[in-house]
Amino acid sequence: MSILELREVSYVYGEGTPFEKIALDRVSVSFERGVITGLIGHTGSGKSTLVQLLNGLLRPRSGTVLLDGVDIWEKPKEIGKIRHRVGLVMQYPEYQLFDETVRADIGFAPRNMGLSTDEVEARVREAADFVGLGEELLDQSPFALSGGQKRRAAIAGIMAMRPDVLVLDEPAAGLDPLGRREILGGLRKYQRTSGTTVILVSHSMEDMAEYCDRIVALNHTKVFMEGSVDEVFSHARELSEVGLDIPHIARVALELQKCGVPLSGNLYTIEGVAVAYHRALVEKNGHTASGEEGNDRA
Repeated sequence: MSILELREVSYVYGEGTPFEKIALDRVSVSFERGVITGLIGHTGSGKSTLVQLLNGLLRPRSGTVLLDGVDIWEKPKEIGKIRHRVGLVMQYPEYQLFDETVRADIGFAPRNMGLSTDEVEARVREAADFVGLGEELLDQSPFALSGGQKRRAAIAGIMAMRPDVLVLDEPAAGLDPLGRREILGGLRKYQRTSGTTVILVSHSMEDMAEYCDRIVALNHTKVFMEGSVDEVFSHARELSEVGLDIPHIARVALELQKCGVPLSGNLYTIEGVAVAYHRALVEKNGHTASGEEGNDRA
């Protein structure tokens, strides 16, 4: 069941000027409740525009954005309430930190929601725990934190609103592999614990394969493909042909197939390709590894 939906949504930058550019063209897509959906596409495909439409930072030129079946622009003066329900973390959110302490920064949005001091504090601690910020950091200046810690503090500030939908535009951009795992692993823990719907934009197909449940692929302002991670990445050849990135291991699998290796199944993770390759060897040799071990023992 979907919680957030775009119906025939279009958006144009610089409309009526010589610089007019169509960013989204009659896009219809729905985001299922309680799952992590990855949004992929090459640069200029419309990803960042789409996520800004989801919580009303941008208003569609045409079409409708629905939250729980209701047009988010039905009452324009109440669009702020939508932004509490659909929390958006833009790229490099650490540049938006501003308060005196990490605790105050994370608690800024909950305080503006009119929550009690005790409830704000509970949400700050909860969000800090999800992103891996220890208690000892909460009373420090956010500007004294490392780059990765600043990123986590900024994400925690949106989590603390407890939105129905959490949208993140490249949350791990520029981080080292350990930092990526810490942030994305924390997001997955948060989603599994809270049941929040998460929409994740990333250029890393490895991250998409590891952390997402569903994938929506954009290509030249339109939805090109959507489905479960298995369904989308099973079409690695089609994705590659239109210039969409795929996991590196999927490229290896495609090259093996070109060389005549009959691979099938999950070909977008290292484990999946290893299983498929082993299965191909077994079928070629006509016996199983367990059978070989049994003969050796005999």
